[in-house]
Amino acid sequence: MIANRNSSRMKQSKNIIRLFENVVWDETMLPSHISMYVSLLQLWSTNQFRKSFRIHRDEVMKLSRIRSLATYHRCIRQLDTAGLIDYAPSYEPYKGSLVEIIEDRERSLRKTNTIAQNEQKFVIPDFFEVELYFTERDLSSSEAKKFFNYYELQNWNVHRNKPMSSWQAAARNWISKQRKQVLTHQ
Repeated sequence: MIANRNSSRMKQSKNIIRLFENVVWDETMLPSHISMYVSLLQLWSTNQFRKSFRIHRDEVMKLSRIRSLATYHRCIRQLDTAGLIDYAPSYEPYKGSLVEIIEDRERSLRKTNTIAQNEQKFVIPDFFEVELYFTERDLSSSEAKKFFNYYELQNWNVHRNKPMSSWQAAARNWISKQRKQVLTHQ
């Protein structure tokens, strides 16, 4: 029993050390990433270091003291991208998302290298991300829905069927045009 507990503590220590190694070279890792990763390690410990375990957004946000949904989603995706976790989101609120803490350094590096090669690949946002982006800029949810639906119909392409590289940039342009229209109609 004591040997198992010590083994578990060693696993946690190694993962925390690996996180800080990643923080050193990865400028995108912020305190929110560190906080979330430590919270995930705590939940992993609570789940007896199972290979994979379920998490609930509210619980992770509370443990890591992250208040923004956008920050939560950004951090968990970036931890996955960095190869520190495998994250399989669940869209069923009562079920919870599946997380695996990646212990195998080589696997983590392979995943990171693969992602680095595909880094320019655009990820279609979820509607709630777009809605949050718009509401943070004092625009209505209906305006966010118009934007989302428009680009859904365009297959998230910009002019001349060029693939979109940043939905946030497209949203800023959309918002700017909407505000100009409002000013010209006043």
